Amino acid sequence: MDVQKTGSLIAAVRKEQNRTQKDLANDLGVSSAAVSKWERGIGFPDVSLIEPLAVSLGITIVELFKGERIENNAGHEYESLLSDVVNVSVNELNRKKKITNWMIAITVAVLYLLVSIISQKWEITWVVWIVYCFYRIFTEYIYKKY
Repeated sequence: MDVQKTGSLIAAVRKEQNRTQKDLANDLGVSSAAVSKWERGIGFPDVSLIEPLAVSLGITIVELFKGERIENNAGHEYESLLSDVVNVSVNELNRKKKITNWMIAITVAVLYLLVSIISQKWEITWVVWIVYCFYRIFTEYIYKKY
């Protein structure tokens, strides 16, 4: 994958469609500076943006990765495979974010609990937070089980 070629393709297709970088950025929910970086070959879109970017530009994921147009359906055999890979990557990133958020929530709950035990004062917000964290853990466990 050549970042320069991909950036040039993004710019060319966007210009063919008479769209600005801001138009493309608004479609994807990113800044126009991000689109500019992609087009200049300084960066590559986040994996979660690959499929929406290809759809927005009206090209295939294969064309986006190759950085060039593919004629006569030559790349469509790999399209579903790449789409699946992108979806797995996005799901994995979401799973890691969820785990990180849970670790933070549980850490805060434990800290509140320790402060309450040490100070022997039970602030209602602390109790609510702890109950909420354990409620979320319990409901998450039930959803996974069934």
